[in-house]
Amino acid sequence: MNITRQKIISTLHESLVSNPKILAMWLEGADATNTVDEYSDIDLCCSVKTGAIAEVMYHAQKTLENLNSLDLVETLDAGEDYRHTVFHLAGTSDYLLVDFNLFVDRGSSFIKADEIEKPLVLFDRGSVIQYLSQEEYLAKKKNSQRIQELRNTIAQSSRIEKYVKRGLFPEAYGYYQRWLLAPLIEILRMLYTPLHPDYHIVHISRHLPDDILMRLEELFKINSVTEIEAKSKEALLFFNETLAELNTNSQKGKESGVDPMDAILRG
Repeated sequence: MNITRQKIISTLHESLVSNPKILAMWLEGADATNTVDEYSDIDLCCSVKTGAIAEVMYHAQKTLENLNSLDLVETLDAGEDYRHTVFHLAGTSDYLLVDFNLFVDRGSSFIKADEIEKPLVLFDRGSVIQYLSQEEYLAKKKNSQRIQELRNTIAQSSRIEKYVKRGLFPEAYGYYQRWLLAPLIEILRMLYTPLHPDYHIVHISRHLPDDILMRLEELFKINSVTEIEAKSKEALLFFNETLAELNTNSQKGKESGVDPMDAILRG
């Protein structure tokens, strides 16, 4: 039996829509952004009434088991008002995981006209899915505080240097990732994807300009502590150049009377 992603989605939809304890159901990820390929998983979300998490999760699991046996059922995160469980149907592509997320009495907030993250709403009888304007969203963010935190992180790059000098590659490489590449990626996202500075490397190849992406890729190509030493200097320069451009855009916004964060968004 060939079980397609559309069959999985439609089966869950048809089964769960009849459950009165489910307020809303929507897809995120590749199905919502129309970027599905053979490696895409399924990101499915539901908002449920208080006390219904266990019942709805059981309902979803049994619905999938009616299609075929499950060879993976793993709860990745759980709290009083949230649960994230991953399922995999035997006989389907290894990549076709079903990430099933439940929220209690709430949905998710999305940003209008955002092409990176948006929902494909299957139903929303509880009106729990909210939309913010880009200006509203950016006004809530405290970018100046976060930028200072990133500068403080970069300032501790001596943590990398000591392992380079000791000739210890695993430690030097791990610290290079943490204390230089991670803050560099975040500052790049503040400039090029300001609505999603916390996306780290998720689909970053789609989100950065080609020349910026190529420059970043070179910093990942490391084979020795000698290369870590050289590329640490390049990463630090790249960070400072990006921060300067971010600040320039912000200053232009102030001078023109446009909100600085809106100026960054508009470039």
